[in-house]
Amino acid sequence: MALCDPEIENILPRDWPERGSIRGAESVWGSYIENEQAWGASSYEFVEVIDAGNDKVVAHQRGEMEGKSSGAAVGFGYWPVFTVHNRRILRIEWFTDEAEALEATGLSE
Repeated sequence: MALCDPEIENILPRDWPERGSIRGAESVWGSYIENEQAWGASSYEFVEVIDAGNDKVVAHQRGEMEGKSSGAAVGFGYWPVFTVHNRRILRIEWFTDEAEALEATGLSE
């Protein structure tokens, strides 16, 4: 969160149980912590980062989490679009589809 603007906006993916956006660094961090609580071991990695220009960066994030209760491993992949202003992340918009993420920045596959 040290790289984020205090007024960051986190726009949740369309398939997320909660919809809409979360505003403010403390609220965004709290939502990340809340989401992690149902899971045990987890790992994340950024496998690709694209400078989309216009203060936007697209990243391919993937990872694996293990259910705390079930022990089931679940893989996931997202394409967050980061908007940067004054060297701080001002907005993160999450996509499950690469083409949609690129389109949101004005790029295409």
